[in-house]
Amino acid sequence: MVDELGSVSGPIARPGARTPGEPVHGSRRTGAAASGPGSGVVFAVLGPLEVWRGPGERVRIDQRKKRALLLTLLLHAGRWTSVEEMLLALWQDEPPRSAFGNIKTYLSELRHTLPTSPGDSAVPASIRAVGPRAAVLRRPAGPGRIESRPGEYRLVVAPDEIDVIRFEQAVERGRVAARAGAPAQAAELFEQALGWWRGSAFDELPAEVGGAESLRLEEARWAAREALIDARLALGEHDQVLPALRALTVEYPTRERLWAQLLVALERSGRRAEALREYRVLYQRLVTELGIEPGAELRRVHQQVLDPEPGWSRSSRGPAGTPAPLNRQ
Repeated sequence: MVDELGSVSGPIARPGARTPGEPVHGSRRTGAAASGPGSGVVFAVLGPLEVWRGPGERVRIDQRKKRALLLTLLLHAGRWTSVEEMLLALWQDEPPRSAFGNIKTYLSELRHTLPTSPGDSAVPASIRAVGPRAAVLRRPAGPGRIESRPGEYRLVVAPDEIDVIRFEQAVERGRVAARAGAPAQAAELFEQALGWWRGSAFDELPAEVGGAESLRLEEARWAAREALIDARLALGEHDQVLPALRALTVEYPTRERLWAQLLVALERSGRRAEALREYRVLYQRLVTELGIEPGAELRRVHQQVLDPEPGWSRSSRGPAGTPAPLNRQ
């Protein structure tokens, strides 16, 4: 039900529905703030692995082992990856006798397949005739994207060529905008960040290889969702966010941050009694089923619903025109 977030702000474009790097359509503004670079290479790992040379130019990497190997290199993008880590990613605890040779073959094929780095035009090309009158086949003969040293390999990739970095940079810009009292710009940037997600990150890798990074990125994704809802609340769009919040609290009943946002949205929509009823139901569930009480932030929001401060109830902004965030610490 995570796609319910689309009902917060309208449809959120995703790389699966557009070429990575193209503008996120449906946002409130256009231009550089609403889009990433309009062209260039993108390695997309926030969902099934995709590689793009540019808008509309997708690189096909179909073989499962080769995809896992590239994902392992992307997991350590710009850093050295040991052969042992590759063995674990491709075969876990049962590599075949041919494992080392297979890895070299996969790496060689990836060198020929992956788009070259910017400014890498000096890489020489090998020329091989494929028939008496056939055209010649030209392929990079140098290291290309993948460098090597004894027992280790490294993928050469610029930060803005990875969707993870683009996601994180957009989130950070959104947080800066939110702190500066620009909720509309913040919402747009959070939408842009979330638009890079197409599924689970690094889910084609075994858990012992990609699990920790996948969990870290999923938490970052949740934080971006919640920040987007905060921005929409600061814009006064309380009624618009309610459908998404109701769906999310049903599917993820232990995420207290969502419940705090739901209470705020209900109270500011003039449904104070309903907000208090939702809190009582949640309180009973937490105490009865989990043996815990609500956290400090949720208790604070509940108290504000019970006894709202001047300017807080049904208000989208603080006295100085800045967003009224849930967490005032």
